Amino acid sequence: MNIGYLLTRLAVLLIVFAGLLPARADDGEPGEAKFSAEAATIFNRRCTACHTYGKGVKVGPDLKGVTERRKRDWLLKFIYASSSVIKSGDPAATRLFAEFKQQRMPDWTDLSEKQISDILDYLAVGGPDIKPADEKNAETATPAEIERGRQLFYGQRRFKYGAEACITCHTVEGAGWHGGTLGPDLTDVYVRYRDQALTAFLRHPCFQWNPRISAAQYLTVQESFAIKSFVRQAALISRQAENNTGKTASAGERRTKTRSLSFTEQAKGESNR
Repeated sequence: MNIGYLLTRLAVLLIVFAGLLPARADDGEPGEAKFSAEAATIFNRRCTACHTYGKGVKVGPDLKGVTERRKRDWLLKFIYASSSVIKSGDPAATRLFAEFKQQRMPDWTDLSEKQISDILDYLAVGGPDIKPADEKNAETATPAEIERGRQLFYGQRRFKYGAEACITCHTVEGAGWHGGTLGPDLTDVYVRYRDQALTAFLRHPCFQWNPRISAAQYLTVQESFAIKSFVRQAALISRQAENNTGKTASAGERRTKTRSLSFTEQAKGESNR
């Protein structure tokens, strides 16, 4: 069976389902809008089938600005049990019921008041429009972010949630370090799968080393972006080595040609283009 084909298919599937597994918004930079990652997940899984955010009416009303149009206590009651609010004769609820051809929103009685409130907070800060930090294109990375990715990859800096350093199972040619062989060589992984696929892939634990660490606590969005930026730089250095030799370099040739190259120097050159 072709392993490369399987990996490609996996990457495509991860892109498709990436929207159901949003990055951890609570790990954003200072000053960024904060919201519950669970709220974002619930919204994507339950609400987007019938609602849009800023794109008009779908099955139900557009939810952009809903926290300004309706009072919070009303929204809490309606989301929890719309059927009860409609049956009570509430004017706003009965009007919506008639406007949308008596398509009643499901009762979400399995959600706590806090969970519903967190969803409303997510909508209030424009959560669906906020692009997680790890979705930035790696081309925009600064030399400092690339260097941070290098340190994380090689275990010189620890991951926040205790994930194992990438070098435990993988290697990247050209930095003078020899990594593990349990996983594939990641030197050209950015070229093979590109930015979006890597973003989706890095949101999933590649191996569950520690059962006490949940999948929801894997990499922060900043760590994910830094790793992605580092492997992109590795791919650029590898391609430079191939161009210098005039042929596709083998792993051994890449080590010889690129061991003296500095990732930080390469990053500075790239950022000055």
